[in-house]
Amino acid sequence: MRSLPRGVLLPAVVVLLMLALSAIGGFRAMGEERLDAASNRAIAAFAVARTLNGVISVIQETQVGVSLGISTTLQPGQILDPLNDLIERFSLAALIAATLLWALKLMGNFLILPWVPLVLLALLGIRIGLDRCSSCMDFNQLLMRVVRVGIVIWAFAVVTPWVIDGVHESDVIQQHYQQATQDMENAGASLRDMLDLQSPWDIDRSRVAEGMSELTTMADRLSKQAIVVLAVFAFEVLLVPLLIFWVTARSLLNPVSADRSTITTQ
Repeated sequence: MRSLPRGVLLPAVVVLLMLALSAIGGFRAMGEERLDAASNRAIAAFAVARTLNGVISVIQETQVGVSLGISTTLQPGQILDPLNDLIERFSLAALIAATLLWALKLMGNFLILPWVPLVLLALLGIRIGLDRCSSCMDFNQLLMRVVRVGIVIWAFAVVTPWVIDGVHESDVIQQHYQQATQDMENAGASLRDMLDLQSPWDIDRSRVAEGMSELTTMADRLSKQAIVVLAVFAFEVLLVPLLIFWVTARSLLNPVSADRSTITTQ
């Protein structure tokens, strides 16, 4: 008759699965490809935002000659100042998203290797060896806590790239993301076409009012689409990973006191 620690069985099975997956050469590469795709989306959004910042800044600095009874100049592009602030924050958020995704990729490169499950297996072996040591209860609990934390971190590094890719490719996200990014590019192109403000507006007040109305419309479109894309980044890069970590932690970080119970096998 032999007593086995009840809390060791499930972690041991999970660690053996980790070892098998780590030994598959293409497994880590497939996760990296998904993170690369997500990071490239964030970098592309950052590039678009910086380009828009440059275009908006030029428009804001452009002076328009107009006759209001006397000759004067206006800077109608200043109406884009709130949009310029939003785009700057958008570019910062895109840069942060790309950085977080690369950090997750580096974590996967470091953790999704056979050495991690081998270390965890060694700790489980020590835990089993000390099972009959009545004075080692606290140390045994610490060992199991370390093993479970290691499993949670490893599972987070493995699962997150696949979930992020699956979420992004879902119909709900694609419906909003594709339309928003396309509208941002179209609005940016329209703003670039308006850089030569002096020529169409240097006539009278009606042309100035028309130009300012067009700028307001562009600002509204860009603001809406920037917020949509930003919401997609926040969902994919922040909320989804946090949810994954919470689920894995809740599933695996059980109270260590459960290790005190045992099952009897013949």
